[in-house]
Amino acid sequence: MNYLSPILIFLGLCYVGAQDLPLFGTLTLQDMLDPGVMPSTTENSPDAQLPMVGKAGEEEVPVIYDAYFGKPITSKRRNFLDDVANGTILCTVAVKPCNKNEGRRVDGTCTNPKYPSRGAEKTPLPRLLPAHYGPGNTLRPARDGSELPSARLLRTSLIGDGFFRDHHFSTLATHFQVTSAGDNVDLLYLFRYTLVSDCCLGNTPNRVNPICIPIPVPESDPYLQRENIRCLNLTRVITYQEVGCLPNSLPAERYSVATPLLDLGIVYGNTELRSRSIRANQGGLLAFRMEGDREVPNGNSPLCIRNSANETSCYNYGDDLQGNLLPGMFLTTMWFFREHNRIARRLFKINPCWDDEKLFQTARKINIAQWQYIFYYELMPEILGRKNALEKGIIYQTHGYVNDFDPHQEPGVIREYIVGTRWFHTYQPGPLDMYSKGEYQGSISAPLLNLRSGYLANNNSEAQLTEGCYVQPADNFPDYVLAPDLVERVIPLLLASDVTATDFMRGRDAGFPPYNDYRKFCGMKPAKKWEDLYDTIDKDKVEILSRIYDEVDDLELMVAIYVERFMPGAFLGPTLYCIMVHNLLLWRQSDKFFFEHGGFPAALTIPQLNEIRQTSIARVLCDSGDDVKYIQPAAFFRQGPWNPPIPCQEIKGINLNKWKDSSCSKKK
Repeated sequence: MNYLSPILIFLGLCYVGAQDLPLFGTLTLQDMLDPGVMPSTTENSPDAQLPMVGKAGEEEVPVIYDAYFGKPITSKRRNFLDDVANGTILCTVAVKPCNKNEGRRVDGTCTNPKYPSRGAEKTPLPRLLPAHYGPGNTLRPARDGSELPSARLLRTSLIGDGFFRDHHFSTLATHFQVTSAGDNVDLLYLFRYTLVSDCCLGNTPNRVNPICIPIPVPESDPYLQRENIRCLNLTRVITYQEVGCLPNSLPAERYSVATPLLDLGIVYGNTELRSRSIRANQGGLLAFRMEGDREVPNGNSPLCIRNSANETSCYNYGDDLQGNLLPGMFLTTMWFFREHNRIARRLFKINPCWDDEKLFQTARKINIAQWQYIFYYELMPEILGRKNALEKGIIYQTHGYVNDFDPHQEPGVIREYIVGTRWFHTYQPGPLDMYSKGEYQGSISAPLLNLRSGYLANNNSEAQLTEGCYVQPADNFPDYVLAPDLVERVIPLLLASDVTATDFMRGRDAGFPPYNDYRKFCGMKPAKKWEDLYDTIDKDKVEILSRIYDEVDDLELMVAIYVERFMPGAFLGPTLYCIMVHNLLLWRQSDKFFFEHGGFPAALTIPQLNEIRQTSIARVLCDSGDDVKYIQPAAFFRQGPWNPPIPCQEIKGINLNKWKDSSCSKKK
């Protein structure tokens, strides 16, 4: 993302509530929706052309789209936005005409040419079910009108803390999952409640400021009663209403400045300006420097606010915040940054006649393709179950293209997916083990590394954390316990925090309907009484829920996701499975440039596509991790007799000779 403007604007928003922002005056919803004379497109063609407004010399003039509604703005709407502070910056997307010969744009526009602005930053997050808020977009109350139970009480009653090693996944799987989540939605709201806003007013929940959703802590809290903490700080996410793009009469929808795609925006950025700023402008490379023998991004971001005095590095990526935020994220982002440069250097040797732009865009396309392949074909089948993933069309057994692109699908990331997959916190270990050549070197608490990527540069720390993440098992959640470091101390900047209670509150903040509505949506029978939940939730958990909630219809989606039993053959419950399937299909089917799609000029050739299918996360770490010499082939899973570490030379990867340009040899 082009992070400077959003952060500056965001910090201003931290101090205000929705009522403090300019409203819409005489502008009606119809004014916002009416596109005027809509340009014609070929209805069923993925290459339908976005019309040009005009030309300035040889420069194509972009069409200005309403970011929320996804249509060219009317003159009345534009006049209004011109009068609102930052209105045209925050509420519109400029889209240059789509070109059927081009590849994936860094800004996400033309991801589906039928909906040119969808896929760009500020694309609204679609929902599986309509929002269910209280009056004025307040948090949904219980059916009797009372406030829903304390999220902290729910967490401490249902989920304890402790350490249990998983028998299947390695910590690397959790790193990759959390980074993939950061690839398609921004996390700027974290600054609001960790650095700026106090929603506890000492120890009393602030119920006046509309951005505040503090978590009350019961006096009998088993962990915090001795510390006399009765409130956990928390704020709402930024919405279109809050930045002035929508009136409060419409349901609150989250505003995000990330591309809602699986496109490595965390590495490459999501505006052309940001992307250009991190390139070396020669050899197709991203700008880099050397720290000892480690290749790292050039520049020095100001965001690593928790670096210690001797930790001076903070790395410039397409998205500096996410690339330096959490240890799993800054390791994974570093690997795929290096992967780009490794690929670009190899392509230059194969095709010395290619210029910087050709090398950069081809290396980026290959890097994104392997990112998508590893996510879809290596990680998701193990979480969802390989048989399930095949039956649902998430993955395919083929050596050809999978042409499931649907021009009628709008690109985006489903809001229930973004919030629901926070459940993967359950697999994240609190202390991160560090290894060197198979020998344990110690561990460090994961929260101590948040916003502290400078730690990687000293004392061989990156190499030791990298080896640790594929040697260390993930945590095991079926015992309904979580790592204490994450449950109670995930944000050291706060007096106290609770990641799971926060996850419950994010469901309320998003306005999700009750769990029963999602049971029906996902093909299960709505529960009329508590005993009807036994098909998905263990009896002891149902009994606890029945003591805390007044009615079964009050039970919330996020709470239920945490206590559902795993499906047969999968490592998650049926409702989260349902949500993830819908989102994974949306990503495949709405994205013209998904790596398996063919039939357009920028598509991979069949030989190139089948080379992408040779890669793995183990191969990426061998090529771009720090000092990786031996690794288990299935690196998302624990080492063992069936999955022993082997030399990197024995792990197959992509043969980049399939990208050889025969015209280069003719030019010699």
